[in-house]
Amino acid sequence: MPIPVEHVHRHLYHFTHIDNLPGLLRTGFLANNHPAFPAHRRSIAAATIQARRAAMVVPCGPGGRVHDYVPLYFGSLSPMLLMVLLSKNVDQRDIVYFEFPISLLLRPSVVFTDAGANTDLPPGFYTDPVQLGQLDWGAIDARTWSERDPNRKNRRMAEALVHTALPLTDAVRIIGFDANARHRIGVMVAEAGLNQPPITLEDRYQRQHYIRAFDNSGISAVFGPNEIAERFEAACASVEAARGAARPAPPYARPEDLLAALRANFGCVPQTAELVGLASDNGMHKHTVDIHTCEVVDKLLQLPGFRALSGEHQTLVELAAYLHDIGKGPKARWAFNNGVQRVDTNHPVGAMPMMVDILTRQVGWISPQAVRRLMKLVCYHDLVGDILGRNRDEQQLIDILDDETDLDMLIAIGQADASALQEAWNITFTLQSAGLRQRCAAAIRAKV
Repeated sequence: MPIPVEHVHRHLYHFTHIDNLPGLLRTGFLANNHPAFPAHRRSIAAATIQARRAAMVVPCGPGGRVHDYVPLYFGSLSPMLLMVLLSKNVDQRDIVYFEFPISLLLRPSVVFTDAGANTDLPPGFYTDPVQLGQLDWGAIDARTWSERDPNRKNRRMAEALVHTALPLTDAVRIIGFDANARHRIGVMVAEAGLNQPPITLEDRYQRQHYIRAFDNSGISAVFGPNEIAERFEAACASVEAARGAARPAPPYARPEDLLAALRANFGCVPQTAELVGLASDNGMHKHTVDIHTCEVVDKLLQLPGFRALSGEHQTLVELAAYLHDIGKGPKARWAFNNGVQRVDTNHPVGAMPMMVDILTRQVGWISPQAVRRLMKLVCYHDLVGDILGRNRDEQQLIDILDDETDLDMLIAIGQADASALQEAWNITFTLQSAGLRQRCAAAIRAKV
């Protein structure tokens, strides 16, 4: 049967990490169970989901298991990409999309589903294109990334499954995140001796593939490890470049003076003043951002790990606790949302320009090592919590550590932030972070 006329304009989509592109250009797409499937491919999939797919039976078409097929999505805005990015293990600028014609469904090697094949309950499987009417096209065509209903979310991830292999040349086009990604893709395609398929950027007015920030700046809504590191290093360099430059006398001679002022009046600097009374629509935050921040400080001061630090390092961690959420401001960012702050996963690294301003305009003298520690504590205050609770790669923590003091300070601020949100997390954090600390400390010693 032909593709129903109401669906002939549609396409199918696959996304992967750009590191996999050279291999794909040689072999095309291969099913996980294919004998030639690369053992060292850069996977961005969750291990638990892959285990379910490996066991799930395909009851029609060529049969077998889901891992006998190359998977494609019907929707260009995949909730799966959001799940991948929220782990902060991948930079979105490194995600490459492939667009295929929906006419692939006419091949006898292709089956399709009415939901993602990634849950314990299998979706419906089909072979006849007439049955495309079984899919929830309202969900598939939704223009928002967030999806509160888990069933609808899974229906948005309906799949086309191509048995065994799919030539890359069957793609209509390859899509990159930005001009730099398009150039990188072009170089790889040229080195492979191919001139098809064409390489383009997404046309967000027709089909959106990537998750952009609220402010229409075009940047990623979730920064990955490389972009976070670049912005952190750039901020540290900006503070160092300003050292010795002529400037008006700052209001606080030393970090200790700023800390004393924050203790007396949380809104004593412009960046913290913007958080006073700022409500959040994050369900985990029961209070305004300023009250949450003060709770984090209170939790920090009670931690044995904090009290074990030297006086200088206690000052830096407490100061970071007061400043850790400044990236959620200013209030003007949220005028479109009635002044309520939306969940912003970039707020730690978004604080970096504000920290540069504080350390170059508000504070008179601070050592280069203290600058780096303080910037690191703010930029990566969520890192330990994400490793313990969101499967963020702990190598990211190892990579940024200069010594065990860095490690202890990051664990302390992470634990204070987590326990301020949910007291029960304090016990979990204490138990799980012990093993993490042991592994990271060993990695630090191995660096030396």
